[in-house]
Amino acid sequence: MPKPQCGVSLLESLIALLVLSIGLLGVVGLQTQSLMHNRAAYFETQATNMAQDMLDRIRANPDQTAAYALSVGSTVLGNGLAANDQSEWVEDLASALPDGEGGVAINNRRVNVTVRWTDASAPGNTRQIQLVSEL
Repeated sequence: MPKPQCGVSLLESLIALLVLSIGLLGVVGLQTQSLMHNRAAYFETQATNMAQDMLDRIRANPDQTAAYALSVGSTVLGNGLAANDQSEWVEDLASALPDGEGGVAINNRRVNVTVRWTDASAPGNTRQIQLVSEL
């Protein structure tokens, strides 16, 4: 009479569990990467919207276009509608983006709005977008 097999089904179960574990680790890694890229895309969308907001503010006050000039990361100085718009915009950038800051460069009727923030997916990596418009 043949000897019954002992432990074969246990070994098959352990191998199946190992294969399943490796597959689940791969899925978790993909999910983590997906969340990180979605967050980066969200911040880029926010930055684009913020830059467009400043361009809209400048278009709404065309007589004071030159007053909207602002270096990236500098403090808003002055009074009036332009300074108020800049202050609100800088505060919005700081609250919506990690280390968010922005600047406006004006050359005649050409306006260049820059928004800069820190990308959390790569520590120390700064991202930036620029929108250019002719007024």
